[in-house]
Amino acid sequence: MKILFIYPNLNAEEGFNHGVACLAGALKANGHSVSLINLNESLADVPSIEQIVQMVRDYNPELLAFSVQTMQYEHALRISKAIRDALPNLRQIIGGVHATLCLDELIKEGYWELISYGECDETFPQLINRLENSQPIDDLNNLAIKRPDGRYKVNPLAPYPDLAKLPPEDYEIFDLDNMLAKKNGWLSILTSRGCPYRCSYCFNYELSGLYASYGHSRKSYLRRYPVERVINEIRQIIEQHPLIETIIFDDDLFTLDTDWVVRFCKAYNDANIEIPFVVNAHVQSFNEQAAEALGSSRCKIVKFGVESGSEQLRREFLKRYMTNDAITQAFGLCDKYNLHSSAFLMFGMPGETMEQMFQTIDLIVRIKPGRMRWSVFYPFPGTLSYKIAEEKNLIDHDKLAKLDNYFVTTALKFDPQTELFVNKLQRTFHWYVNARIDWQASDIYREQIKQLEQISADDWPSKRDEILKIDRQISDELLNKGIEHYSIRYTEVMAVHSSYLLAERPEYRNQKSKTWQASQSI
Repeated sequence: MKILFIYPNLNAEEGFNHGVACLAGALKANGHSVSLINLNESLADVPSIEQIVQMVRDYNPELLAFSVQTMQYEHALRISKAIRDALPNLRQIIGGVHATLCLDELIKEGYWELISYGECDETFPQLINRLENSQPIDDLNNLAIKRPDGRYKVNPLAPYPDLAKLPPEDYEIFDLDNMLAKKNGWLSILTSRGCPYRCSYCFNYELSGLYASYGHSRKSYLRRYPVERVINEIRQIIEQHPLIETIIFDDDLFTLDTDWVVRFCKAYNDANIEIPFVVNAHVQSFNEQAAEALGSSRCKIVKFGVESGSEQLRREFLKRYMTNDAITQAFGLCDKYNLHSSAFLMFGMPGETMEQMFQTIDLIVRIKPGRMRWSVFYPFPGTLSYKIAEEKNLIDHDKLAKLDNYFVTTALKFDPQTELFVNKLQRTFHWYVNARIDWQASDIYREQIKQLEQISADDWPSKRDEILKIDRQISDELLNKGIEHYSIRYTEVMAVHSSYLLAERPEYRNQKSKTWQASQSI
């Protein structure tokens, strides 16, 4: 059979969807044909809905499969309805995180004839095989099937698939060379699935709880691919794609099993793979043995979810039970073993005060990571954080309906002063860090903040886009002089320490001085 995936990933990074790649690999292993319409403005011009309909006609699939995140659901729905109007006999199915966490809402909506939820690596090929052979599908696990009377038959979740037995992901479905060129050679790979932590804003705990309701142990949610399989996969894909410059292991928690980390780093070194890699870690699952192993390998960056500098907020809302001292120790281990560290941050959480946001700034001042990346809290339906915010009547649903990302602004109810601060912090978080660290450049950033704080809510939208230009002008001058600071790089919500930029881009040391003093005001 021919299956066409549609992945609406608009107003977002040109990310790699491992769910689609895994399903495409499983379908190809079963002899089926697959293709993908990957909608992302960073990769290519986004076609109109009419053009998408024509693309579907041209491919002529026998099943259309949507993989959807919550923020993109409305767009997916518009595309689906247009295709249904034009091709009423084409069967459609929806899956992805939104379908899993919001299954009840989709069933209540009653639009989709097929909804897949959970991990469908085994179910999806079975579904296609049966459809191809005109066999009944009513008993297939991981499916909600709309019956003729409009009600749904929701089948249970099958046990978690054994990762070692799954066919390889189909990276090629994503036009990998084009994606690598747009992502500066960064390739995303998974070595595991699952996470044991209970962070309120994450889908992992909710997903493992859903499986537990069908009798599957939460412990079995945590699985790793065999080291040898990962190494072989990396070697093969590097041979096929010379544009690869960095591998990012996008596991929720790469460092969960220290013994596995040590074995992996040794195998990576023994395989003589020269490509550097990046990993995700957790403060409570990161020790000296893991840091030493990563430091002796080609590991380039270790990323931690710090989220907030307020221990109270982390504990009571985020359900992240680590102390600021533990965070400091983890980043200190990275410094000890020459690992470039990264801190994920979040602000604009339900009930968060400006004082607590400054606690986050001050924690970053204390740990001085190699880079930091931030987001504005987004209440994903189906997560505990959404339930908490909803129970406290803190979600502005009109705002939420208009948001298609979690970078620009908040969907929560704040007083005007706090909301404006959240919006300004989204653009200038690192300015506050630069201003509060005892650095030579601090006076420059303190002056910028003085001007920033004078901008009213009415004037902010017109001033917001000027920030990136000003930030780069200041940074280029400071880099030329070798003065320590953080500046926006790579994405609009990431600030990188100048030492990394100078190491990666030696030309900064010799670039001509830029005259930014006259244009440094907001």
